[in-house]
Amino acid sequence: MVARRRFLAGSAAALGALALAATGARAGGVAAATGVVDVRAFGAAGDGTTRDTAAIQAAVDAAASAGGGTVLLGPGRFLAGTVTLRTGVSLHLAAGAVLLGSPDIADYPPHELGARDLDVGGRRVWALLYAEGAERIGVEGAGVIDGNGAFFPKVPIRDPDVASGPRPRTVFFRDCRAVTLRDVTLRESGMWTVHLAHCDAVRVQGLRVTSTLHLHQDGIVVDSCRDAVVRDCDVDTLDDAVVLKSSFSRPCTDVVVSGCVVRSRCAGIKLGTQSLGGFRGVTVADCLLHDCRLGGLKLQTVDGGDLEDVTVRDLTMRDVAAPLAIRRGARGFDYGATDVARPRPVGRLRGVRIERVDATVAPGTPLAGATSSVAGLPGLPVEDVVLADVHVTVPGGGSVADAARRDPPEEARAYPEHTMFGVLPASGLWARHAARLTLRGVRIELTGPDARPAVVVDDVEGLALDRTDPAGIDLVDRGVRGGT
Repeated sequence: MVARRRFLAGSAAALGALALAATGARAGGVAAATGVVDVRAFGAAGDGTTRDTAAIQAAVDAAASAGGGTVLLGPGRFLAGTVTLRTGVSLHLAAGAVLLGSPDIADYPPHELGARDLDVGGRRVWALLYAEGAERIGVEGAGVIDGNGAFFPKVPIRDPDVASGPRPRTVFFRDCRAVTLRDVTLRESGMWTVHLAHCDAVRVQGLRVTSTLHLHQDGIVVDSCRDAVVRDCDVDTLDDAVVLKSSFSRPCTDVVVSGCVVRSRCAGIKLGTQSLGGFRGVTVADCLLHDCRLGGLKLQTVDGGDLEDVTVRDLTMRDVAAPLAIRRGARGFDYGATDVARPRPVGRLRGVRIERVDATVAPGTPLAGATSSVAGLPGLPVEDVVLADVHVTVPGGGSVADAARRDPPEEARAYPEHTMFGVLPASGLWARHAARLTLRGVRIELTGPDARPAVVVDDVEGLALDRTDPAGIDLVDRGVRGGT
């Protein structure tokens, strides 16, 4: 925390220096000594009613033409449509600055992504801040970016290329390198708030993200990126809070999510659902998840990509639905293909280690959504999963009939959701179709009566139990082989 305060103090001082330096900017030029461009020098009004898009874009282009620099929004309300960042340019929002998204979709020219591309709710994308193929770009500062999302509700659209309607993301960067997003507040996006697609060397730190209007307002989406860090962010969203996707054919690799506080009416932290390219080398650590109504942590691969080498440690979850949901499925979507029903291979899910988790399932969570799960498919198991020092407090409520339920549906091609199997025969953890599953120090605590055993294990080859209460384990007859 001391380091965090020092970092913020340093950022505030830097922004103050930028504001002073920007007073030297001449109309139509960059302050030569500092590389700082004040958007007001290009005609931005900052009064909340004048469209400042052209002035802000002119400032960005001037900085790029000068070899890169800082574009400064001082105190004021800057109403704008799409602004495109260029290589070497960072956008700084000083304290008191608000970049306000235009309420008119005509101010967001659509970007055509082609027939073979990522899932963006269609094959076009709209965005308030856009970049493609740029390097060394950033958005920083103590100011606010308001997407004005109330003007872009989700509506049915007949055009298959605009599957969810023309709704702008707040930030959409694609095929970019050396991206920094730091300290700004982002609120009420028209669609996903931050979407970084096929980017390398990404640093996201200290963002505050809120959405309260409608679904499809995901918080931070890291999609088929390499070398990405999401750190010390506070995310409160109606849709998923922090999401790793792989909508492209390349995996999302070498990603760290740490020190974040998330709240969501959907999932807290999720890998998937889009999983065409898969996930590799991901670490999630030291995060607090609370009030996550559709689950805490979800690790899912269902579209053909492999999910492997994932480490999760030191998570606290309070008042969530199913704390852990691990799923290997066979939905097989190929986003952008002309025939999304074309079958794809089933990706592997292996090499997952989850340790030191303390979770509380929210009272009142429907019984079908309270139990954690590790679920593969017949002949296609989840492999090499370790759950160590996992403590889950659950409200109970299961009946004798629930405990006797041995055949939840497979749902191989279904959208992966923690409720997909219905009421499960375990109160705390249910595992089916797995190989080399280790449960060490797994503890399920009930706050109310429940007729179900704490843990049910079905069709598992190579089950290792260590310091897990054996009285709370039900090994289903047909399926546990090679256990210790």
